[in-house]
Amino acid sequence: MVSFSMELNKSHQITSLSIPSKINPINQKIENELNRLSNREEASLSASESISIGVSGLVELYGCINQALSLPMTQQALLLRQHDKHVGELLKGCSSLLNVCSSIKKIVLQQGVVTKKLENSLTQRESLKIGSDVATYTCLRKEVIRKARDILPSLNLLNSEVLGEEDCQLSTVIKSLRCVSIINLSVFQSLLVFLSIPVSKPKRSLVSKIMNKRRGKCDSGNEINDVDMVLHELVSEKSVNDEKLCFSVKKLKALADVMEGIECGLENICKQLSETKVSLINIASF
Repeated sequence: MVSFSMELNKSHQITSLSIPSKINPINQKIENELNRLSNREEASLSASESISIGVSGLVELYGCINQALSLPMTQQALLLRQHDKHVGELLKGCSSLLNVCSSIKKIVLQQGVVTKKLENSLTQRESLKIGSDVATYTCLRKEVIRKARDILPSLNLLNSEVLGEEDCQLSTVIKSLRCVSIINLSVFQSLLVFLSIPVSKPKRSLVSKIMNKRRGKCDSGNEINDVDMVLHELVSEKSVNDEKLCFSVKKLKALADVMEGIECGLENICKQLSETKVSLINIASF
């Protein structure tokens, strides 16, 4: 897997999240959401839960940023000559994030479509087609993996664009947008890693552990990987195991729902980023 050399060490994140919050309620809301999202990985969440929280949080954050950018006092502050360079950098970073978000959304949509298609197929319980349908799903999963891995290196370039140089004299909204972009990169990285986990055959049966209803979450921590494992167990049987078939359908439906929710969230992020981009263009061209 492509390594992601993120420069966001904890000391930088803590410094970046120290945003003056007493100026107006928008800044307070931004700071609270940033801190919540920066700590999400420490909670006991599945991979998709953490990503879903991150995606929904980004929608909220960009909404707040766009509110701040619409304020006359913010626009006047950003029109100051010393902010020209930083506004240009943020505009470039925003455009890059928008492009990456659009690309990731297409991959998430593809994963959701192939998952839903297999769910519908297995629901029909046509035993002669199960092996073939699972093989097709696996092939398409590998295509999703390849596309996700192709995007990962671009996050390294975005990382350097977003971070830029530290400057204590920066406008509060510039600091806020930079912090939101940092969190954005983290969420996108987590999502791409989630999508690009390799398809592997378990060395021993793990489906019984996954099917243990007393456990609240899947053992692997990655729902896509869990689906891969239960499908492998399903097709390894000489005859159709109704219990494993029902459980596979259940896991596929859950994954399809997750993909749909994330795809919807990414669509909203794209809309918010587009609005942010337009605002920055207007300020830069004034």
